[in-house]
Amino acid sequence: MSGSGEDAAGLARAGALTLARAGEAAGLRPSAAPPASTQRDAPYLSFVDGLRAISIVAVVGCHVGLPGFAGGFVGVDVFFVISGFLIINQIKDGLEAKRFSVATFYARRALRILPPFLIMFAAVVAVAPFVIPTPNDSLEFARSAPFSALMAANVFFYLRQGYFDIDAKSKPLLHTWTLSVEEQFYLLIPIALVIIFHLRGRRASAGLLAAGVVVGVISLVGAITQTETDPHERNAAFYFTHWRMWEFIIGGMIGAPLVAAARRLPSAATEILGLAGLVLIVCAIALFDSGTPYPSWRALLPVAGAGFVIVSGLARPQALAARLLALRFMVGIGLVSYAWYLWHWPILTFIRFSGDADWLLGNLLGAGVLAFLIACASYVLVERPIRRWKRLPGALRHPGRIALTGVAAGTGAAALGGLAALGGYLWLNSVATSTYAAGRDGFDSGCQASDYSTSAFPERCFGGHIAVLMGDSLANAMFPAFARRFNELGLSLIYMGRGGCDPLLLTPTLRPTVRKGGCASLYHLFDQLLAHTATAQRVSVIATPRLEDRNTPARWNELIGQFDPAHSRVLLLGPSPAFPMPATECVILSDRYALSRERCGRPRSEVERLSAPYDAPLVKVAASRPESIRFISPIDVFCDAQTCRPFIGNKVLYDDGYHLWTSGVDLVWKAFESDFRWVAWK
Repeated sequence: MSGSGEDAAGLARAGALTLARAGEAAGLRPSAAPPASTQRDAPYLSFVDGLRAISIVAVVGCHVGLPGFAGGFVGVDVFFVISGFLIINQIKDGLEAKRFSVATFYARRALRILPPFLIMFAAVVAVAPFVIPTPNDSLEFARSAPFSALMAANVFFYLRQGYFDIDAKSKPLLHTWTLSVEEQFYLLIPIALVIIFHLRGRRASAGLLAAGVVVGVISLVGAITQTETDPHERNAAFYFTHWRMWEFIIGGMIGAPLVAAARRLPSAATEILGLAGLVLIVCAIALFDSGTPYPSWRALLPVAGAGFVIVSGLARPQALAARLLALRFMVGIGLVSYAWYLWHWPILTFIRFSGDADWLLGNLLGAGVLAFLIACASYVLVERPIRRWKRLPGALRHPGRIALTGVAAGTGAAALGGLAALGGYLWLNSVATSTYAAGRDGFDSGCQASDYSTSAFPERCFGGHIAVLMGDSLANAMFPAFARRFNELGLSLIYMGRGGCDPLLLTPTLRPTVRKGGCASLYHLFDQLLAHTATAQRVSVIATPRLEDRNTPARWNELIGQFDPAHSRVLLLGPSPAFPMPATECVILSDRYALSRERCGRPRSEVERLSAPYDAPLVKVAASRPESIRFISPIDVFCDAQTCRPFIGNKVLYDDGYHLWTSGVDLVWKAFESDFRWVAWK
């Protein structure tokens, strides 16, 4: 992380001043710390680099899938604590010494953050079009690129998906959300501290402490309540700066008074404090996983652990925890942690795009070894020279220009990177469209309950004969192709459903079980539909099932029974085969890497076994009323005697592993055209 990789001079100043003031507060002679004139040359706190090493190893171990590192994402919280300790104390010390400059602070941040980031960003944008397999993934990448360069990635990814969602693994710039959180915090914190110091005068320290406690408590309480309330709000607690602010504040509160108090403790207590901090961090790494509600109160473990380690190391540098963290190899890892973090996730994402998402060795070699080597090169060739340059006399003579140059660089990267990524999407989309035919265009009748802005169906949807398609997102994916086909037969197709909503929830018996959310909002639309079908000449119903305990013949008869049997026909459509890999992505990658497309398929026996619980109730319902109900299973459309495939020739039939493209729906229609014409009274 950026803040956790602050330059050695910054560490020296923060550590030296904190130790000096702690010594004075504990009754030691002022000479226990180096004089102000030599603070630039004071040795930095090497154990903090070691703590940073634990953090980055935890994060990388979690992301590559290393056993025992399922909760390694808590390394981010440790980074935030370290960053808060370094930066807030540097600002506070500068203000107390009357030598703090907001412009200089922003200039230093720009020099620290942007050079390694922009190199990584440019490389990822350049490589992405040749690695990302599908137009959908490429378009999503093009959307994310400008936000990442503008340090607003946390807002973008909050609006798109959760950090632990499956599709999050296909976002090469997802990891930049942490940089966004840090930079948003550090955009505000120097201004806030300057205001507090000017308002409070000599009582600035007390005002700073009071403000930190109030803001920190509000932020922590918000993070806990947001996490526990709702999964979507959990994303807000994970991504947004104001719900992460307390972690930085905890680090910033580790100052002279706290260290002085720790120095007055028995040496054994200080030893235990440092070791307990390490234990808390390790426990969080080992015990948490992607299913753990987070951050919530659980973030207190790694945050408190990091705070304990820092306080112990400052109070007693010879403590065991501090000495272990100060080992040379730990310090070395900590020094390159920022660049390692920058590179490991894009490399890991590109490996996953190749189809080897579960290949632990490949992930370790790529996100581990390769990213680490690139990080070492970045440190030697980019970061260290910039640090040396900053120490030269007059290097920061014009900090405002440097800060504005950084803003211009980020803005330019956002514009150029976004355009380049968009160009990559257009190129990939043209290749995919010309090579992997998707079938005829669909038809948007405007009669879809899945549109969340729909409060009522337009009256035109009920003109003449109507057909109704009922189901969840699988049915919704079929709607455009079916709408075109029924429109050609003179029927208006209405989609009565929504993703994740079982159509059987529309039965009178099950309605009371769901009174809130998107599924419940379907009820008034269904009532409108039934009111019109009572006067319609003919009604066609196509229903697709979901596998749940409510999937019984009695429930299906209850659903169908709401339509007039004398004026309606019902076609029950069994599920199409589902595939373990996204079909479009699998086919494109197979062709790209000269692999067999057969790996994209699935044994027919397995598909039939999985489909049987869906089909059995529908077969019984159709057998009970053959004059008005039929059942069809599309398995034969996609399967031969041994294998089911999501493609035919160069025609991909699925968008992902479950949802049919127009090309797949066209094949189902062609195979069962007589049944569809029957249900349409043709």
